[in-house]
Amino acid sequence: MNKQRIIGVIGGMGPLATVNFYQILIQMTNVEKDQDHPRVIIDSNPAVPDRTKAILGQGPSSAPVIIEIARTLQNAGADFLAMPCVTAHYFYDEIQAAIDIPLIHMIRETANIYTEKFPGKKAGLLSTSGTQKASIFQSTFPSDSILIPDEDTQTQLVMPAIYGVKSGDSANAKPKIIEAAQRLIQHGADLAIAGCTEVPIILKSEDIPIPLLDPVHVLAECCLRLYFAKK
Repeated sequence: MNKQRIIGVIGGMGPLATVNFYQILIQMTNVEKDQDHPRVIIDSNPAVPDRTKAILGQGPSSAPVIIEIARTLQNAGADFLAMPCVTAHYFYDEIQAAIDIPLIHMIRETANIYTEKFPGKKAGLLSTSGTQKASIFQSTFPSDSILIPDEDTQTQLVMPAIYGVKSGDSANAKPKIIEAAQRLIQHGADLAIAGCTEVPIILKSEDIPIPLLDPVHVLAECCLRLYFAKK
C-alpha cells in the first residue's frame, strides 16, 4: 500500500456533488481501518463561474478559477487531480496545460467503461445544456452512441432538476430527472448516463429499468486505481 500519494479534488462545482464524490470514494475503498484510506486534499471553491453559461457565451470563462484551484492542489502536494464536474471538462485541455500533474479525464474513463460493458448500446444522456452544446460525450463516446433529450425535456426537466439539486431542492428535482430518463427510454435509450455530477445524487439505478452509468463512480475507481498502484 502506497502512503505517499495524495489525491487532489477540484471541488465546489457544485459543493454537494463534491461531497457525493468523496463519499463514494470512501465507500469504494476496501480497507480495514482509517489509516489505510487515501490521503485526499479537497479545494471546494464555489466561486467558479457557471460552466454552462460560460460555454453558451452568457458568462465569463470558468477556466481561470479552475486553474487556480488546480495549482493550489498541486502546490499542496497532490500527485494527480480529480474534477467531479462533467461540464468543466470543456476546459480540460486548458487546465491540464497549466499544471504539471495529471488531471483525470472523467469522460474518457467513462467512455472506456461504456465500450467494455455496453458496446453498441444507445446511451441516453442526462446532462447540462453546456455539456450537450460542447459535445463533451458525443466527441468522446463511439459515434452515434449518445441519445440526447429533446429541447422540451432538456429545458423543462433536466436543467431544472440539476439546478434544483444545486439549490438544495432535491426532493422536487428527483421526479423531474426520473421523467426525463423515462422519456429517453421511450426514444430508444438502452442505458442512462448520469452526465452531470448532480444527477446521481437524485437518480439511482433502482429508479429506472435500464442500467445507469455514473461517471462519478468511474472517477472514484480511477482515483483508487492510481492511488494504490505500485510505483
